[in-house]
Amino acid sequence: MSSETMPAPDRAAWWTTAGLAMPMLLAAMGSSIANIALPSLLVAFSATMGEVQWVVIAYLLATTVAIVPAGYLGDRFGRGPVLLAGIAGFTLASLACALAPSLPVLIAARAVQGLGAAALSTLTLSLMRDVSASQSLGASMGVLGS
Repeated sequence: MSSETMPAPDRAAWWTTAGLAMPMLLAAMGSSIANIALPSLLVAFSATMGEVQWVVIAYLLATTVAIVPAGYLGDRFGRGPVLLAGIAGFTLASLACALAPSLPVLIAARAVQGLGAAALSTLTLSLMRDVSASQSLGASMGVLGS
C-alpha cells in the first residue's frame, strides 16, 4: 500500500514511529561509535588503551545507572518533556565531546552523553507504547528494535 492510499491515521502512526526511532538510533549509535574511534583517540591524546577505554565505559556506565531514574522522571514530569530534555542533554554533550581538549574532558562529556542516552532509550519505548494502537504496537516496537 503506497503512502498516497494509506489512510491518514496509519500515515500519522508511521511518522510517529519514525520520529521516535531517531532518539533510539542516537542512543544506540552513541554506545558503539566511540569503539570505532578508539585507535584515533590513542594517537590524539597520546594515551594508553586502558585510559582511552574509559571513553566507552563512561557512556555505558552512565546509561546503565540512569535508565531507571530516567523512567521515573518521565512518569513524574511527563515522558515528552523529559525525552526532549534528554535529547538536549545528549546533543550538548555531543558538542562537548567534539570540542574536548583533553581525555578527562572527553570522558566526562561521554558520561553526560550517557545520561541523555538513558532518557532517549527508555522514554522512546514508553512513548511508543503510549501512542501506538494496540494492533500495531508489535510492529512499532519491532521498528524501534531494529
